[in-house]
Amino acid sequence: MTRATPTPRRPRAPASASQQRLDPIGGLAAWPLAPVVSAIVVTYAVAATISRMHEIVLIELAVVSVGVLMIAAAVLVWAARPDLAPFTRIRAIVIVALGLAAHLLAAASTWQFNGMIQDDFAPIGLGLLLLALAPFRPWKEILVLGGSSATVVGITALVQSPFLGVQTPPVLFAIIAMTQVLAPALASAAYSRQVVNSIHRWQTDARRAIRARTEESRGPLAHEVVDHRLTNLGADVLPFLADVLVRQELTAADIKRARSLAFQVRRVLVAEVDHTWLDDLIGRERIGLTDRGLDPLCVIADPDRRATAFDSDQRAAAGAMIVALCTLKGFDPTSLVVQIDGSGAAPTDTAQVTQAFGLRGSLPTPATDTTTIAIVTAAQEQASAQARTQARAQAQLHSQIQARRDDRDVDTITIQVVLSLPPHQRRRALRPYLSVLRAVFTRVRVTSRHALLTLEFNAERTTIKGIK
Repeated sequence: MTRATPTPRRPRAPASASQQRLDPIGGLAAWPLAPVVSAIVVTYAVAATISRMHEIVLIELAVVSVGVLMIAAAVLVWAARPDLAPFTRIRAIVIVALGLAAHLLAAASTWQFNGMIQDDFAPIGLGLLLLALAPFRPWKEILVLGGSSATVVGITALVQSPFLGVQTPPVLFAIIAMTQVLAPALASAAYSRQVVNSIHRWQTDARRAIRARTEESRGPLAHEVVDHRLTNLGADVLPFLADVLVRQELTAADIKRARSLAFQVRRVLVAEVDHTWLDDLIGRERIGLTDRGLDPLCVIADPDRRATAFDSDQRAAAGAMIVALCTLKGFDPTSLVVQIDGSGAAPTDTAQVTQAFGLRGSLPTPATDTTTIAIVTAAQEQASAQARTQARAQAQLHSQIQARRDDRDVDTITIQVVLSLPPHQRRRALRPYLSVLRAVFTRVRVTSRHALLTLEFNAERTTIKGIK
């Protein structure tokens, strides 16, 4: 009897993840939920208070209770705004605390004259506020806030039970009151958990597919790169080598010429290694601006190649922001400056080591004639393999020497651009992009001085055992 192979478990999203964090665009679509829920909460609170005027002893407390609940609803609408993303834990706690304060004030306003628990507006309003947190906060946090709120509401119902018009065991009153809060809170937590896990599984599968496709195309791409380089060499290097072979002698001028050609080839290849996704993006935008009849001057300052450490979400968000700036009306094509610096060590990438150059960042030095010949011979592959092996060995040695720690390095990207737009048009045009940036990066600062717009946001990198 053979045992069936167990199906591998699909990875679950981190407990701190939320829909807004994993899918910022989806978070934008969920924002209308906040004003709709807030309007329902305020309308129901006002209507319920007016219909229960005969039960209210202290009208002042009832008015204050409705006012506090209105403040909680207003805070929800403000906190869920796309341009203020992400929705932080402090905002959620403030909303729930205001809802609980409104509940206590409403209970005090009808003390000893409350006919029944079912028509109290505060528990239902608090439950709806918790329901509106589903797209913005993790499910465990919503569960904790809902459980804590339900406990306070249940205790309040127990205290009021001797004065209620229906004679029933006090525990039933507590259960009824707690259900009004727990039911929406559990629905909110279940929605958050399911949506977050679905998004995380989809993203994981997409990354695996991209990785598999990359591995499949690695071989053909390498041959294409070699063919492209050989084509470039054909203009100068190959005719020189053919001339040397025809003459069957090597003069001092030939050696000098060979060193010059080797230096030029090496400089080109090193420049290709230092090329990042940000350079490609700015290059495409330069071409687009030139096609529109403009004369662009887009500057990139990333000497440590920190752009290579950005993950796919960060690259997409930053790239979308840059593309949006270049397409806005009033954009000055000579004003775009993108700078990346950081507080930690520069990222390392041993997979991008080039032929016979060792670690990235090594200074190009003049080569001998044997180096020039090796570029177009079979020794090219062997030199490349040796360089990669040496780079990995040096990286492992560096990781063993450095102390083992789990630290965070911060890369800061700064974008400066001149936009000749009125402030309200500028805010309206950039609002959706800034909401995505705030959901992806840890800190986003927007500074506007007349036409000059400055965007600054941080990207955290985790350093584990000295390897980034």
